Amino acid sequence: MANEGSTLRERKKAKTRAALIDVSQRLFAERGYIGTTLEDIAAEVDVTTQTLLRYFDSKAQLALAPLIAPLEGLEHHLEDQGRSVDTLSAWRLYVQIEAEEAANPSEATTATYVANLRTYHEWVDKDPALVASLSGVERRLQQVLATAMAQDAEVESDDLHSTLVAALLVAGRRAVWDRWMARGPDTGSLVDDQLAVVDYAVASLPRRVLEATE
Repeated sequence: MANEGSTLRERKKAKTRAALIDVSQRLFAERGYIGTTLEDIAAEVDVTTQTLLRYFDSKAQLALAPLIAPLEGLEHHLEDQGRSVDTLSAWRLYVQIEAEEAANPSEATTATYVANLRTYHEWVDKDPALVASLSGVERRLQQVLATAMAQDAEVESDDLHSTLVAALLVAGRRAVWDRWMARGPDTGSLVDDQLAVVDYAVASLPRRVLEATE
């Protein structure tokens, strides 16, 4: 009986968290990031602002939630010592699924998130906390990739090759996203371009070449 109550609470928490993300992304897209308050979001979900802050520490964290959730899933997978897929293969699958979902959303939440990202450059510089949060997400992503690739190669965690490839992959992913956002969804394939970045990184920075220069 106790387990049933615990499961019910967890389901309720998951439902509330999902509703907060969904409503916030819609309001950000409709009113803009600056024009949307935590009170607005909480009111639409029918919770208090204090309850909202138990799920997300800030508006910036809530705004980036759709980006952080899949990253945490990737991080958990790469830290699994028993994984059977190498880091680059896992990354290829990650960017492919992310791009496919953005180009052809299967959920309303994704559609509103993409719509919000398209106006990102109009308001991002107005909120230093959001800029810092996004930079932190990308640094974390780069570190996760570099560490996992170093483990694959059985070298030190600060291995230069792994660090450089991870930096190129993360910067390339961001560049493709920015280009796609600026030009519109009908200009080129987001999926193909993201996978091309991975191929370019592998071809441009083979480990044997870098080792020969050290």
